[in-house]
Amino acid sequence: MRGFMIRACFSRHSGVAYRGALERAEMAAKQKLPAQPSADQCRSEQCEMAEVEIPVYSYAELKKITNGFSAENFMGKTFSSNSLLYRGEIVDKESNLVRKVIVEMRKNEKDYDLKVWQTQLNALKDPTISSHPNVVKLQGYCNSVCDLGLVYDCHALGTLHSLIFDESFSWSMRMKVALQLARVLQFLHSQEKPLILLNFEPRSILVDMDFNPLIFGFGLASGGVLGIIDHTVLRLIILNGPQVYLDPEYTLCGITIGPWCDVFSFGTLLLAMITKSHDQEVRKIITRSEYAFLQRFYGINFTKFIVLKNFWKDGNYHIHDSAAVTKLAVRCVKSCMIGVKKYHERPGVSEAVSILECLRVVKELGLHCSSLA
Repeated sequence: MRGFMIRACFSRHSGVAYRGALERAEMAAKQKLPAQPSADQCRSEQCEMAEVEIPVYSYAELKKITNGFSAENFMGKTFSSNSLLYRGEIVDKESNLVRKVIVEMRKNEKDYDLKVWQTQLNALKDPTISSHPNVVKLQGYCNSVCDLGLVYDCHALGTLHSLIFDESFSWSMRMKVALQLARVLQFLHSQEKPLILLNFEPRSILVDMDFNPLIFGFGLASGGVLGIIDHTVLRLIILNGPQVYLDPEYTLCGITIGPWCDVFSFGTLLLAMITKSHDQEVRKIITRSEYAFLQRFYGINFTKFIVLKNFWKDGNYHIHDSAAVTKLAVRCVKSCMIGVKKYHERPGVSEAVSILECLRVVKELGLHCSSLA
């Protein structure tokens, strides 16, 4: 590696730093509008990125970056792709500036490990995909015999999964994250050849210091520049454990992979954020929402009894916003019961974006405008 020296990263963000990040994010949201990249911006950034050579790291270098893959720098495990996340630091030799990075590591053990890693690497190297502001920027990679690594240029508060229960992760910032995630899906789905993520879950989404989500979970992506996914790989991952965020209409009913699969994942993620729930708790909520005799409860009282109790002290929480978000989430997760497929009843991701842009809190923060090409 030229131009950089490696320095171990020893400390995580403190509570004070976290609260400071929240205040900065809310102030920044009110002062400027986050914009989707225009077509011209994408083309310009693609030309610039095509000229940048991505560094290749050895396993030993990644070990130094993360202080020996220390427990202190460990951020968590991704659910679907079976990899580990670590914080790290790289210091530029010339400027002596410190670059905060996230290192994703996986063992090259199972049949699908190399394929998943290669798919993710190809996606993040693609100039169209990586041009979006809510896609993490690839800083380097490692391809050793036994260990596979990806290095992301990101100073992160944590993964979305790690923040879901955090009381400081306010209602307004959750809606900001939700809207930006819906927009990045809209961007990926609107390409000439739509790209479907499939692995759209909180453990594969980083949240930076300004509460902007950065997705990196492209290991199971299908379509677009990546081509059609190897369904054998997907079946092996499904057999490896329950996948809460994967569309059950694909895993159980065998529907074709399409945008509706990511809509299900988005709805599940949205439910997790507004109910402060993880995995199995979210699965139970989705299951109950499918029964007809509970539709009234989920349509009318869900907000009052589940969402409101988590955010009623939050000054930016609005009951009408909550009802709209809840209804959207429940529509997104409609899935098969007794062999009846329901994916066609889900809203499109563009409709989800429109609903979120109409929220009162989103308008107050000035996040409802976008320059989507």
